Amino acid sequence: MALIIEDGSEVANANSYVTDLEYTTYATLKGLTVGANAVKREVELLRAMDYIQGFEDTLKGTRASSTQELSYPRYDVSLYGFLLASDKIPKELKNTQFEAAAYAHTGTLIPNEAIKNVSKEKLGDLEVAYFKGGQSSRVIVKRALVYLQPLLTSGDVLVRT
Repeated sequence: MALIIEDGSEVANANSYVTDLEYTTYATLKGLTVGANAVKREVELLRAMDYIQGFEDTLKGTRASSTQELSYPRYDVSLYGFLLASDKIPKELKNTQFEAAAYAHTGTLIPNEAIKNVSKEKLGDLEVAYFKGGQSSRVIVKRALVYLQPLLTSGDVLVRT
C-alpha cells in the first residue's frame, strides 16, 4: 500500500500526514533510526497513524468532514492561542507521526492483550465482581506526545522532558 498524504484538503483514502522523504529527513536531523528501505518506513508511518488515531477522542476541535479518513483537517482548533486554519495540518501533528513512526521501528505502539475486568472472584455461592471500565494498557511515546500535547483538549497525558 502506498502512502496517501493528507494535505488539509480532505484527500480521499489518505493514510499519512507525511511523506517518506519528510520522515527520513526528520530522522536524519534528529539522529533517529528508521527502516532501511521505503517499504519498512511506510509500515512505520502507517503504524504511527494508527497510534495517532487512538487519540482522536481527546483532540481539540471537530473533523472538517464526516467522510475524511484521518483526524485532520479539523475545525475550531486553538493552537498557542490562535485559531488554526481548518485546511492546515499542523507541524506538531507531523512531528508526532515522525516520532511515533521512529518508535515503531523497534517497538509496538498498540499492544494486543486481553482486558481483565474482574476485581473479585469467589467460588462458594459463586460471586464475581468487576472493575468499572475494565483494565487496559496504552503505550506512551513521550517524544511523540510532547508534540501532540498542544493539540489535545485535556491534560490527561502528562509529558515531561
